[in-house]
Amino acid sequence: MPNKSVYLYQEARANFFNMMLMLVMAFLGGIALILNEVEIFTADKDMFRYAILELVTYAAVPFLIYLIHDKIRKCKKHDTILEKPFFKVIIIIFIFFCVIDLCVSWSFQGTLLMAIPPIVAAQYKNERKFFICVIIATVIMIPFVIYGSYFFGLYDANLLKPLTQVEAEEMQNRINSFTPKRAGEIFGHYVIPRILCIMAIDFIAITITKRTAFMLDMQDMLNNAIVEEKEEKSVMQQNVIEDLADVVETRDIETGDHIKRTKLYVNILARALKNSDKFKDQLNDEEIDMITSAAPLHDIGKIAVSDLILCKKGRLTDEEFEKMKLHTTKGGEIINHILNDLKDEKFLKTAHDIAMHHHEKWNGSGYPMGLKEEEIPLSARIMAIADVFDALISKRCYKEAMPIDDAINIIIKDAGTHFDPNIVEVFKEIIPEFKEAANRKL
Repeated sequence: MPNKSVYLYQEARANFFNMMLMLVMAFLGGIALILNEVEIFTADKDMFRYAILELVTYAAVPFLIYLIHDKIRKCKKHDTILEKPFFKVIIIIFIFFCVIDLCVSWSFQGTLLMAIPPIVAAQYKNERKFFICVIIATVIMIPFVIYGSYFFGLYDANLLKPLTQVEAEEMQNRINSFTPKRAGEIFGHYVIPRILCIMAIDFIAITITKRTAFMLDMQDMLNNAIVEEKEEKSVMQQNVIEDLADVVETRDIETGDHIKRTKLYVNILARALKNSDKFKDQLNDEEIDMITSAAPLHDIGKIAVSDLILCKKGRLTDEEFEKMKLHTTKGGEIINHILNDLKDEKFLKTAHDIAMHHHEKWNGSGYPMGLKEEEIPLSARIMAIADVFDALISKRCYKEAMPIDDAINIIIKDAGTHFDPNIVEVFKEIIPEFKEAANRKL
């Protein structure tokens, strides 16, 4: 199934290029008008003024529509009129008008300019009906252009040569003596050769169209392959994370539930930070998903901690606590060793930062490295609040669960010492969401 965004992008580019082409035609027409006014060109001044005015009008209409829709209304990039199907029809129609105006007002020798619309249409997606309509319209317009220029254009199709009195009278006689025989002569001598020439150019344009469609299809296939590879990598990555988290959960059921809840808290807090003034430039949806996916690995280092310490009822001794603290560095080592084959450096760094630094404190008194303030990775600062909040409100073998409101007060009180005060400010705004998540059964 073709990716519509690829075609929309291509057609938006084609619309913009063709819109600029019309403006260039109008600009060149303006130069021709000036040259005619100073009598370097010698076309009838009134006729030429009207012709160029029409040309400028035709060129300006699509551009004004674009300005009003996209620039004045300040539309988002994905809502640009350049991607609207009807706008390319407007572009083609007004290019027809521009070309016809030039052909009729300058001379029927300029009928070859009618090749412009098919070539313009060739830049768009390979829509056979659309392209056939352009070709048919082009062929039909050729007789109108030639007969129009016969009556209204220059006698000798030469802008550089002024009409003499004799030539002017002869031109008038030609108009007066226009008969079916004369019409047939013009058709045979001018219309048919130009139609054949335009058809040859149309063939080239069709080839360009098919090649454009082929290249877009190849680009679409490549994009789909990249997306599929990324999705496969994401699934593999998530499976590895879940397997690692399951290893921890098999050793400690309480820790397993803690992993699920903290992942939820991290996601809630990270999305709130993305919408805040302080952190909106530091977080995007991809990074939030990455932090959320990596959150379950924050305690992976506990698989290297003895069950005697991990499941001990009561307070740990200083020696035992030092061994417990090693779960941060062990966690970083495990992640580097196991996830390194995934070749996703961003995720690897995020998971490593969370496992290694979620026990660092804002004032530098945490472990394992004693980082302080913004030296601590943002992902670890987010994880710290989620981790402590859930630890406080959860029952452990060595303590009872704390009421949610008391846990919230501790988080707020420790802002600027344990936790990033800017993150705590955002946390205060989403307390109801944390409460709802805390009461949810996972």
